[in-house]
Amino acid sequence: MPGSPAGTAGIYLGDILITAGGEPVQTVQALQRLMLGPAIGRDLPITVLRKNAFVDVVTVPTELS
Repeated sequence: MPGSPAGTAGIYLGDILITAGGEPVQTVQALQRLMLGPAIGRDLPITVLRKNAFVDVVTVPTELS
């Protein structure tokens, strides 16, 4: 979503999340756990698969409003 932390980091519709914080992303719940509490406001490196290429981006999780 444009303006979201993911959108600002350059994660696009159709990207497949491979790793977050250096750990493989197996489920949505696992990704959500990485973005709680102490992670808020800190860099979170993410690797996505985009059009058969691995792309590294960094996002900063924020509080949901």
